[in-house]
Amino acid sequence: MKKIVWPILTAVHFLAACGGSFFLFLQPVSSEIKILLWVSMWGLWAAGIGSYLYFRNQYVKYSRGVCHYAQEIMNGNPCAEVQNQETLTSKMVMELQKTGEILEYKARAAEKEKAETQQMVSDITHQLKTPITNIKMYGETLCEENLSKNEERQFIQIILQQVDKLEFLIESLAEMSRLESKMLHMHPENGKLIQTVSRALDTVRSRAEEKKMELQVDVRPTIEVSHDSKWTAEALGNILDNAVKYTQSGGKITVSARNLEMYVVISISDNGIGIDPGHYNRIFQRFYREAKAAKTEGLGIGLYLARQIITLQGGYIKVRSKEGYGTEFEVFLPRRAA
Repeated sequence: MKKIVWPILTAVHFLAACGGSFFLFLQPVSSEIKILLWVSMWGLWAAGIGSYLYFRNQYVKYSRGVCHYAQEIMNGNPCAEVQNQETLTSKMVMELQKTGEILEYKARAAEKEKAETQQMVSDITHQLKTPITNIKMYGETLCEENLSKNEERQFIQIILQQVDKLEFLIESLAEMSRLESKMLHMHPENGKLIQTVSRALDTVRSRAEEKKMELQVDVRPTIEVSHDSKWTAEALGNILDNAVKYTQSGGKITVSARNLEMYVVISISDNGIGIDPGHYNRIFQRFYREAKAAKTEGLGIGLYLARQIITLQGGYIKVRSKEGYGTEFEVFLPRRAA
């Protein structure tokens, strides 16, 4: 199409210039003026054509250069020879490199998300497999074997325990999904911290009593903080649940709180088995459990959910521990809503 349009436009402009020349010489003016106007008119026409051809050549050269450098960037070459130059090509190459870096970052993020999703599906499958296998095995035994009433009652109790475990796992996964999909919103309100701590302690009190553990609370009734009491109590309850699980019978758990300038710090400490310092970050990953904790029943979701809940409120969690001597979790909540 361009090959047809360009000659047509050139011919039209040429004919217009010829026509202008013809009518120019019909005008009643001196020959010198006619020649001057004629030269000017054809000079302008020639300058226009020359300018078009020059800028077209520059545009083609620029386009070829940009395409070349774009191909180099796609191949992973840095194109250092044109960087930091005061040219349009240099600026375009720098923009292309920025775009390439953004696309590369998004591609890595997508791969990471895909790997995390695959890992999560694998973890969930592993967590579901054990209770489902147990329910199936004991159910088949109940159907096929001639068992006494006591044995039947025992097997039914085991099945009900596994069902409870499945129910807890599904509820935890639902909460985890809502947290990760940003569907869960915190509603912080200024309130007494002691009420939230009491609600969290109520979730573990019976199990602590079964293990004859001492629960010591040192939270002044006057301490207030802007927080979502329901979800904060769940986060603290998850940390307390770990403390009860991994502290020997007759152990001690202490909950205390203090005011800092910008934060309220809630400390939960125990004298349990402790955590290897090399695992401080990993214990907050979903489904992660230390090898020495594998014998204790659990899913490895509690601390993950706790950190997510506290993070959504603008806070954070720190951990200090010494193997064989106990662990201390410190929960930092902003004194004022973010």
